[in-house]
Amino acid sequence: MKKIIKENAFYISILVIFCALYFIKLPYYVVAPGGTIELNNRVEVDNEKIEGSINMLYVTQYDATIPTYVVAKIFRNWDLEDIEKSQINNESIYDIEERNKIMLDNSIQNAIFVAYNKAGKDIKIKNSTSYVIGTTIDNNLKIGDIVLEVDNISIDNIKDVQKIVKEKEIGDNVKFKIIRNDKEIEVSNKVQEVDGNKIIGAVIITNYEYDLDPEIKFKFKNRESGASGGLMLALTIYDLVSDDDIVKGRKISGTGTIDADGSIGEIDGIKYKIMGAVRDNMDLVLVPEGNYKEALKVKKDMKYDIKIVKASNIDDAIEYLKNN
Repeated sequence: MKKIIKENAFYISILVIFCALYFIKLPYYVVAPGGTIELNNRVEVDNEKIEGSINMLYVTQYDATIPTYVVAKIFRNWDLEDIEKSQINNESIYDIEERNKIMLDNSIQNAIFVAYNKAGKDIKIKNSTSYVIGTTIDNNLKIGDIVLEVDNISIDNIKDVQKIVKEKEIGDNVKFKIIRNDKEIEVSNKVQEVDGNKIIGAVIITNYEYDLDPEIKFKFKNRESGASGGLMLALTIYDLVSDDDIVKGRKISGTGTIDADGSIGEIDGIKYKIMGAVRDNMDLVLVPEGNYKEALKVKKDMKYDIKIVKASNIDDAIEYLKNN
């Protein structure tokens, strides 16, 4: 073995350098101009079709290795983002990816709820699942845990957890029955006080499954994740299940989270998303109120000829599209 290594030392060295360059990840993401995902191909309701297209905007993101790090330093519109900006309490990249997948599901369910209610269609809760999506202090919960019970009380939504914690004293133990890696286990955490509030140091959201009329199908790819497409999902669903034609043959794009009350939340990476919309020849871009000024600045700085529309809630977006 020593003889083989000695005889091939040069080639082994080259291989080691190659691995270091291309496979060792740096503590950054490389972010670059993105593009569009046409939701006409992701959302199906019976045989309904959209005349035109509704598109989510995304940011192109790479793991930072030495080559991509160098490219980001050279290209004007490529930037480096510290992984810590996406972390809560020193998470791993796997944790961040797991949270983003859960957030996509949450975004879909919120979009369904908002769109069906806005269109006056039947929607009933069939099932609910509460997920841990972050830990703010060290505890025994992990991202992706499904919360079944808290102190032997079945959990339907996050409000049930909050009520139980609120009734505890600081230092009390709270017992969680959870599903982790397809196994049912129990863990416990102490109630702590932060800024006058009782907490157990976990961020939990509840995703819902619905009985719907009409039924709806989604076709998302494994690599697609995150909550920033919520607004455009809600608009796509609304166009398909309502009697309104809000697209009118246009190529509509946009970004923003959607809450169950229809409010639209701001997102990261608006610069790269506007670039993607222009590259793919969109007619207009819908953006959250919190991103509007930055979006206009990008349009001005880049001398883009594209309509940018501000929307703080689903009603703003629908009314603009219906009347323009």
